[in-house]
Amino acid sequence: MIFGAFAIFFTGYPHVWSIYQPYVMEQAGWSQGQASMCFYLALSTFVFGNIVGGRMQNRFKEKTIVWIGGGIFAAGILASAFLIVPTPLPMYLSYGVMQGFGQGMIYTVILATVQRWFPDRTGFASGVVVTANGLCGFFLAPLSRKLLEAEKTFLIIGAAIAVSWILCGIFFQAPDKSLVNAGGSAAKSGTSEMKQYTSGEMMRTRNFYLLLATMFFGLISYFMVSPVSQTYQIDLGIPSAVAVSAVMLGSIVNAGARLVLPTLADKVGRIVCIKGVLIVAVIAMGVLAVSRSLAVTVAVVLMYGCYGGIMGSFPSLTSSIFGMKHTGENYGFVMFGIVFATFGAPAISGLVSSKGYEMNVVFGIGAVFAVIALVCLTLLGRNLVKEHAEKSAGVKNDTAQVSKPQAE
Repeated sequence: MIFGAFAIFFTGYPHVWSIYQPYVMEQAGWSQGQASMCFYLALSTFVFGNIVGGRMQNRFKEKTIVWIGGGIFAAGILASAFLIVPTPLPMYLSYGVMQGFGQGMIYTVILATVQRWFPDRTGFASGVVVTANGLCGFFLAPLSRKLLEAEKTFLIIGAAIAVSWILCGIFFQAPDKSLVNAGGSAAKSGTSEMKQYTSGEMMRTRNFYLLLATMFFGLISYFMVSPVSQTYQIDLGIPSAVAVSAVMLGSIVNAGARLVLPTLADKVGRIVCIKGVLIVAVIAMGVLAVSRSLAVTVAVVLMYGCYGGIMGSFPSLTSSIFGMKHTGENYGFVMFGIVFATFGAPAISGLVSSKGYEMNVVFGIGAVFAVIALVCLTLLGRNLVKEHAEKSAGVKNDTAQVSKPQAE
């Protein structure tokens, strides 16, 4: 887990791109749209890397996938140091495609493997790893600002990524098969093993689309707030120091929520914990829509925490619904909710702004989206309870059929 988390730490690197963007635009002469595409490509290919890595996990050892994915990731960042040129295409390939795809391959394998090490505490296991991802921006953002002055940022951080990849490749390993059952999960329902869904089987269920919708509507609210969280506060007259501190505190709350919420969910239930997160998101977005005071700052910090809570809880929620055996690939498909939210948030914000409305209208729409996410999660919870009841009834009937002849 330690070396897996160390490698996962650097998968949060694309979220530091906003620091690099002005530098790259100045050095290479790119437009803002050309520079922003590096971030969007990294995020999009990350999801596809998850799917491919998860599918490879059914055929290859975890170490093999880590060596391949980590090598692609490290090579992409190291190559980026030499590709700040007038044409953005080489950087799109290195920083965008290679980084995102390589990250996705190791991300899904590490997440799935640590859950297998802790089959009774999958939320805790995935929470530790995802927390490492959330801490990346907090540590690498100030470091990147200093390194940019030396113009060797990609080389230095690329070398650190290579070290994490090598250490992970050497020390990271899957648990012995005796620790988990033949289906790849210790989770059982009644006396029968939990069904292990393939991705194709998963996508033919209603639960998958409710889970995808919950992630999409739950995250799009955060993506509406995050890009403007600092400037919006300053525009309202909130001191700049307070606005900056809110973003830094938000990063800490984000990372903390990624560990605390999934760990708590192991004891009280995942649906219950995520419902709590979405209720907080509804309230926070409502405050952003109507308030003009320091309550806005509190709401911004809470939205960072809601993002961390969702990102930390969904890996273990996915495996608890669809089984552990194919969880890497399955979660890759669920993560399309992140891609849709990432592209959907700026599109909606831009449309609202073009109509002459202010940001509080955007936040009001975000509150509605959070409510929709809460409804989708509630429906998902009811489906799961119903399915569990039906399965338990089936087990009792099977037991009765067996016991009756024996009694006779």
